[in-house]
Amino acid sequence: MCSNVGEQRPPAADLASQLAAAIDELAAAISANADDAAPDLAARLAGAWAMITAADPELAARMARYSHQ
Repeated sequence: MCSNVGEQRPPAADLASQLAAAIDELAAAISANADDAAPDLAARLAGAWAMITAADPELAARMARYSHQ
């Protein structure tokens, strides 16, 4: 039995699949009608970014350092 206390993350394959689906949904919404996609575009992009940082927390740390230069 495992008793890790840290954050539980889904397997990388699941994260990649979820991210691919989020990107596909964004692309379809934008292609279908840019005006309808605009109101929640930032939230959808933030969700995709959250998935990326969940998969690679070091990437998020590097991005934070780059944005403060």
